[in-house]
Amino acid sequence: MTSDPYRRRANALAVISSAAFFGANLFIGASMGVYWLRLAPSEFVAQFFPQFSNFLFTIMPLFLLMPVGLILSARCDWHVPAARRNWVIALWLYLAVSLITVFYHMPLNVRLAAAIGSPLGDALDFYKRIALSGPVTEANAAAMRALWLLGHIPRVLITLAIPVYVLRAMAARQSDQS
Repeated sequence: MTSDPYRRRANALAVISSAAFFGANLFIGASMGVYWLRLAPSEFVAQFFPQFSNFLFTIMPLFLLMPVGLILSARCDWHVPAARRNWVIALWLYLAVSLITVFYHMPLNVRLAAAIGSPLGDALDFYKRIALSGPVTEANAAAMRALWLLGHIPRVLITLAIPVYVLRAMAARQSDQS
C-alpha cells in the first residue's frame, strides 16, 4: 500500500500538469488563434514557427510530466475499480492527444518551419512524408492556418477532459474509502 504523501504528490502532479496543459492549449488555440487569424496568411507563416518554438518550452515539460502523474496515480488506485476506470480514461485521452500531436500537428509544424527556411524542416523529414498537405506556399497559407487551427479544437477539448477525469478518479477513491 502506498503512503498518503506519495499519493498526494502523484495526484498533485496529475492535476497540475493536466490542468496546466489544458490551459496552455486553450491559450494557444484561443489567444494565439485569434491573433493568427488577424494576420495576413503570409505573415502567419512567417511568425508561426518562431512563436511556436517559444510555446514548446512551456508546453513540452507539461506534456512529459502529465503521463508520469497519471501513471503513478493510477498505480496507487488500481485496486479501486471506479478510480481505476477514470485513470484509464485519462490515460487514453492522453494517448489521443499524443496521436493528434504526432500525426497531425507535428507534420504541419514541420511544413511551417520549412516554409521559413528553418533547418528543422529538413531535419524532421519523417513528418514531411506523413503530412496531410504539401509544402506551405503563399497560395495555400490561409488553408494551412485553417487546418492547424481546426485541428487544435479537438486537442483543447481532450485536454479539458483529462483533468476532469483526474478529479473524478480522485473523488471515486475518496468515496470508496468512505
